[in-house]
Amino acid sequence: MQVDKNLSDIWLHALVSSLPDATMITDQHRNILILNQLFCDLFGIKQAPEELAGYNSSDLLAEHGGILSDLANVASRLLNLYETRQQADGDILRLRDGRIIVRSHRPIHIKDHFIGHLWSYQDETEKIRITDQLKEQKAFYEDILNNIPADIAIFSPTHHYLYMNPIAISDADLRKWLIGKTDADYCIMRGKDMAIAEKRRAIFKKITADKCEHSWEERLINKKGEESYHLRRMSPVYDEAGALKLIIGYGMDITGRKKIEEQILLSERRYRDLFNYSQAMICTHDMEGRLLEVNPAFCETLELTETQLTGSLLQSLIPDSDKSMFEDIYLPSIINNKKAKGLFRMLTASGRRLYLLYQNYYVNHPDQPPYVVAFAQDVTDRIKAEKELKAAKKTTDENARAKEKFLANMSHEIRTPMSGILGITALLQKTLLNNEQQGYVNLLNDSAQNLLNIINDILDLGKITAGEIVLEKIEFDIITKISSTLKLFQVNAADKKLALYFDNQIGNRYTVTGDPTRFTQILNNLLSNAIKFTHSGSIELYAGIEEETDDEAVLHFYVKDSGIGIDENKLIQIFQPFTQAYAETTRKYGGTGLGLAITQNLIELQQGQIWVESKPRKGSTFHFTITYAKPGNTMAQSLNTSVSRPSRVSNQLGQLKVLLAEDNDINQLLAKSILQYWGFETKVATNGNEAVQLVRKEQFDIILMDIQMPEKSGIEAAMEIRAMADKQKQQIPIIALTANALKGEEMKYFAAGMNDYLTKPFNEHELYTVITRVYQSKRNPL
Repeated sequence: MQVDKNLSDIWLHALVSSLPDATMITDQHRNILILNQLFCDLFGIKQAPEELAGYNSSDLLAEHGGILSDLANVASRLLNLYETRQQADGDILRLRDGRIIVRSHRPIHIKDHFIGHLWSYQDETEKIRITDQLKEQKAFYEDILNNIPADIAIFSPTHHYLYMNPIAISDADLRKWLIGKTDADYCIMRGKDMAIAEKRRAIFKKITADKCEHSWEERLINKKGEESYHLRRMSPVYDEAGALKLIIGYGMDITGRKKIEEQILLSERRYRDLFNYSQAMICTHDMEGRLLEVNPAFCETLELTETQLTGSLLQSLIPDSDKSMFEDIYLPSIINNKKAKGLFRMLTASGRRLYLLYQNYYVNHPDQPPYVVAFAQDVTDRIKAEKELKAAKKTTDENARAKEKFLANMSHEIRTPMSGILGITALLQKTLLNNEQQGYVNLLNDSAQNLLNIINDILDLGKITAGEIVLEKIEFDIITKISSTLKLFQVNAADKKLALYFDNQIGNRYTVTGDPTRFTQILNNLLSNAIKFTHSGSIELYAGIEEETDDEAVLHFYVKDSGIGIDENKLIQIFQPFTQAYAETTRKYGGTGLGLAITQNLIELQQGQIWVESKPRKGSTFHFTITYAKPGNTMAQSLNTSVSRPSRVSNQLGQLKVLLAEDNDINQLLAKSILQYWGFETKVATNGNEAVQLVRKEQFDIILMDIQMPEKSGIEAAMEIRAMADKQKQQIPIIALTANALKGEEMKYFAAGMNDYLTKPFNEHELYTVITRVYQSKRNPL
C-alpha cells in the first residue's frame, strides 16, 4: 500500500511538473503540497519546487508579493477564494514589471470530501495587451462614428443593419434591437410609411448592381407633422476578391439648408420678378460693354428682343457722335469711382433717338470677372419738356425784360414832360398872379400830381410783384404820422362838406419800429378812396391796440365812410390789380384800380391783413392790422425820414460851377432857373458827347447828367469821364437825373461811376439836398 502511495506521488509530481501552466496545489490548511518550476519562474522564487512543500501559501505570498502592483486586492481575493472554496477563472494579477497573469482556481474534492486547492497561472500579457488595444481601437472608432454629426449606418450584403450611431438612432435600446433587422422591420415596428423602406431597398439593389455610390434626398414627416429633409448616401465596400463585404450608409439633416435654399429661391424669384416687371431699364454688361442680361423694359424701350441684345456691345446702341463718351468718360468713371451716372443718348431699332438717365455700379465678386449693373430711365419726354420749358422761360424772361423796358421807357417818357410841367408850375407860383390865374396854376399842379400818382402806382405794383420792395425799420410815432396824414385830407374833405374824424384809442404818443412811409401810403390810399366815393356824411379813421407784448404790438385801424358802398359779390374783386367795383368807376371817379391791390400787398409785407365790410349806398369800412416791433427790439435806424423843409432853399455852398447835361428844353429851363436862383454858374450840354467835350475843356464842381440822351447816353458819358487821364476831371461828382423810377436801375448808375441819382420830377429842395450830399462828401471823404 505504501508502494502504491509513493507511486501516486511520483505520478502527481511528474504530472504537475509537465503542465504548461504555472501550477500550485495546497491542502485544506493552505499549505503547499506541490508546485512546479513554472510557478517559481513566474513569480521569481529562487527555491526549488520540492523545497517549498509544506510551506504556507500565505507566507509565500507575503515574502514574494512585492512583485504585484496591487498586493492588497490580490491578498483579499486569495483569502476569499480559500474561505469560499469557489471555482474562479480569469482573475487578473498585474505585476510591477508589466506582466499580466491570469489565475484560475479549482477546489479539490474526493468523494465529496474537500482535500485542497488547485491554482493555475498563465502569462497572458501579450494576449491581453492585444485585446486591450483592439478594444481601445474599437472604442476610438466607435467614438468617432458616434460623434460624427451625421447619420452612420453599416449594412450587411443582405441589407440588414450591422451598426448605427446615436445620430441615426438616438434610443440606445432601439439601436440594439435594430441590429440584424431591415428598414422594413423598422417601419413596421415604428408605424412608418413602408414607401420609405421600399425606396431604400430599391436604391440598395441599384448600388449592389452598379457597384458604385449613390445619393438622394429624403423628405420625412414626424408624428407632430413637422417636415425634415435628409441627404442620404450609400457606398459599397468590397474585399480583395471583389465580394461585397458591407455597405456604408450616411446622411445629414439638411432641413435648415433646405429652408435657406427655399428662401434663396424665393428671393431670387422675387428679384427676378423685380428685374422682369420693373418699369426701369435694367441690364448688366462686362468691362468691354458686352450685354450679359437685359430686362423686358430694356428690350421694349430699344425695340429689340432679349436674343438680339444679349451678347451685343452697348456701344452699338449709341449714336456715332456719342461713342467716344463710352471709352473716354463712362468706363473710366466706372473703373475709378466704382459707379457712374449721367445721360446717354441711344438709338432704337426704328431709329428713334432716346435720352436715358442712368446710374450704374461696378460689381466684382471673387472667382468671376467684374461686371456692371446698369439702371436707366427713358427721360426723352422730360428732356423735350425741359427744352420747351427753357424756351418758354426764355420767352417769359424776354417778356419780363420787355415789360421792364416798357415801364422804364414809359416812366421816362411820362416823367420827363411831367418834370417840366411841375417845374414850370413851381416857377409860375413864384410870379405875381391874380386869384383866377393862381387857381388855374393850382389846378394844373393838382392834375400833374394826380398823373404822377398814377405812374407811381403802376411802378409800385411792378416792384411789389417782383419782390423788390424793401421795408425800412426806423422808430416813428404812429399818432404823429396819422395826424400829419389827416391834415393833408382836411381841405379835400371840407371842399366836399364831409366831416373827418379821428377815433384815437391808442393815446397821445405811441412809438413803434417800422416803415413810416409805407404806413402813410396805406392811409393815403384808404382816405383818398373814402373821400373820392363819399358825397355826403362823414369819414372816420380809427386806431387801436389789438394785441401787445414787450416785444411787439398788433395795431388795428379802419377807415369808415358813408359813401356809395360795394355789392357783396364785388367785394372779393376789389383787391385785384386794375379792378374796380363798378365798370363806370374809372370814367366817373378816375384812378387805375391799383390802389387797393398795392395797399393789400404793403399790409401783408408788414405781417398784417386787410378786409372790408360794405353795403351798397350805406358806406364801407376798410379794416387792417399791422404788427410793429417795439423800439429797442430790432436793429432800427435812428434816422427819421420826416424832414421839414423850408419853402425856399438858401444856398450855403457858394458859387459852384455846374454842368447840366439834359436834352429836354423844358427840363433845361427848369433846372437852369433853379441853379441860377441859387447863384450857380451853369453850362448846358444837349447830349452825352457835348458833355464829355465840355468836361475836357473846362473845370466843373458838379455834373448833373441826364441818363437818356441822344448820340451818347448819360451812363456812357459818365464812364468816359471816369476814364479821363486828368485825375481832377476824373473825380468830378456826377449826379444822375433819371425819369426811370424802377427798382435796381440805380445800380447801373453807380457801376458807371456816378456818385448819386435823383428821380424826375424833383423839386428844388430834393435837388439841393443831393447836390449838398455829394459835394460835401467830395470835400470830406471818409
